[in-house]
Amino acid sequence: MGYSLKLLDPVPAIAQTLLTTGWVLGAVTAAAVIVGTAGLLLTALRDSSSSLRAGVGGELSEQVARAKQAWLDALLEHGILPFLREALADPGSAALGRPAQAPSRIPHLGYGRPGFSSPDGGPAADPRPSFSSPDFTNPDFERPEHQPE
Repeated sequence: MGYSLKLLDPVPAIAQTLLTTGWVLGAVTAAAVIVGTAGLLLTALRDSSSSLRAGVGGELSEQVARAKQAWLDALLEHGILPFLREALADPGSAALGRPAQAPSRIPHLGYGRPGFSSPDGGPAADPRPSFSSPDFTNPDFERPEHQPE
């Protein structure tokens, strides 16, 4: 803005103020970027050195590796292999478009789905739903035709 105002023939007094303000804010921004980058670099260096120390044959890394392998084995044995065995037992169900047998693949959690019908079958379906708009009037307001007697 300051440079564009300097293009005018009588240079306004605010032009130099805008230039100075812009350069000061630019310098502050550059300093903040440098400080932030240095802090990020120092944090990364500090964290990488501590992870290298713990990762050099430490007991924690061995426990993590065993836990990861146990998790992968359990996932394979209890998740993937039963699914593949069931799919191989009935290979034509997916090709014929028949619905998959969901109860055998999904565990029962101890509760059922809500019923979406009433016990007596419910009211007959209308072609259009009915709607009555809410009354947005003050409770103390009474229309002129409803004056108290």
